[in-house]
Amino acid sequence: MSSSSLPSKKTCPHARVSCLSQYDLIRKYRCDACSAVMMCACDENFGRGFLAHQLTIGRELATQVDVPVDHGFVTDVCAECRGLPPTPSPLAESFGRTSKIKRYYWRELYFLDTLRGAEWAQAHANASPEERGTAIAVIEAEVLEEIKAHHAAAPKYVFSETSQAEVLKRYDVNVQAIGTSSTDQPAKGAVSLLGNEIVSPEAYVSHLYQRQGWSVMQLESMPFHALFGVMMRLLIQDNSDPLVRLVGFGDRHVYETSREKSPIWTFLPDDFGGKGYAQRRMKQIDSHLEDFPEDRDGMLWLFDYWRLMSSDLRQYLRAHREGDVDRARQLVEVLAPTQIVTILRYLMADYWEHYLGWPDLLLHRGEEILLVEVKSSSDRLSNAQKGWIAGNHEHLRLPVRLVKVHRKGERKTAGAGKS
Repeated sequence: MSSSSLPSKKTCPHARVSCLSQYDLIRKYRCDACSAVMMCACDENFGRGFLAHQLTIGRELATQVDVPVDHGFVTDVCAECRGLPPTPSPLAESFGRTSKIKRYYWRELYFLDTLRGAEWAQAHANASPEERGTAIAVIEAEVLEEIKAHHAAAPKYVFSETSQAEVLKRYDVNVQAIGTSSTDQPAKGAVSLLGNEIVSPEAYVSHLYQRQGWSVMQLESMPFHALFGVMMRLLIQDNSDPLVRLVGFGDRHVYETSREKSPIWTFLPDDFGGKGYAQRRMKQIDSHLEDFPEDRDGMLWLFDYWRLMSSDLRQYLRAHREGDVDRARQLVEVLAPTQIVTILRYLMADYWEHYLGWPDLLLHRGEEILLVEVKSSSDRLSNAQKGWIAGNHEHLRLPVRLVKVHRKGERKTAGAGKS
C-alpha cells in the first residue's frame, strides 16, 4: 500500500494494531492500517505521573530502532481494553526473579509498587532513608501476595511452559544418574567427594569423569561470550555500519576492584543483540565468518591477534574477566573450527535471547567432546537451559548430557523430573 492510499491517522479506527515491544512499561502500538504510533489510554495516568520521559519514543523489539509516538494516548488500544486476553510476556529467570508470578506479572508488580510507594512517600515526607527502605520492602511483599491471590482466583496469564521431562524427551537428551559417596549434605548444593572433603555437584562430577580419562573445563555462558566478543568485534564495531554509535557504560574492571563508577566509551550498532541486527547484517556476517581459517592453529592465531582489541566490546557483553577469555581460547583449542563458527552464528542470530543456558562443563578426550549440565537431585532446568537444549538440537548439534547427582538412598528418577 502506498503512502497516498493510507487512511488518515485522525479518522482511522485503528482496528488492528501491533505492539512495538511487550517489554515496555508504557507500551507503544502501531496501527496496521495508517501506521500511527500510539499508547493505550489506560496507561495515561501512570505514564504522565511516573514515566513522562517514555511517552514520546517507542523502540521496536526486533530491530531496536526508535520510533516517534505521533498519536499520543488513544482509547481501546491494548488487548485488555479491547476485551481480548492479554499476551503473556514473561521476563527471563534471574536472581530474585525465578518465580512465575514475578516473571509473568512484572509489569503489574511495578505499577502497584510504584503507586503505593509514592502514596506512602507523600504521607511520610519526613521519613528517614531507613524508614523508606523498610516501608518499600513491606509494600512490595504485600503487593506480591495480592498478585498471587488474584492469580489463584482468576489467572490473568496462563503459565504454559514446557516441563523438564518434555524437553529431555523431545530433544533426546542423554541423562545419567550418579550417587554420591555420602548420605550427608552439610551445605546447599554440596556433596561429599572423598572422606570429609565437601565439594559442589559440578566438582564431584568433574572428578568422576577425570578418572575416566576426560579433561574437564568449567564452562557455563561467559566463555562463549568472551569468544563472541573476540571473534566478532571487527564486524560488530564496523565503522561502515550506518547504525554504529558511540555509547557509554560503566567500566566493569574498575567497579569490581574499587566499587567506583567510571565511564567507558565504545562503538555499537543501535540494533545490536536482536534478530533484527542479524537480519540486517546477514551478508556482512556471512562474509566475516567465511573468512575464518579452516584449521585450529589459524583460529588460535586469529583469537590471539584480536584478543586485546576486543576489550571494550567484551566489557559491554560482561565477558571482561581474563579467566573467561582464557577459557574462550580453550574452546578454540578443543572444538573444531566449524563448531566455533556454528556457535558464533548461533549467538549472532539472536544474541540476548541466546545469552544464557549454556552447560556447566565441557569434557574432551582426544577429538571426542561432551557438554554436561549438572544438577543435584532437587534442581530443575531453568527456562534458559531448556531454550539452549532446544537451540542446540536445532542449530549447534553438540553432544550434551544431563547428569543428576543424588545422595545415597534417594530415588534415581533423574531422567525426567518435573518443572
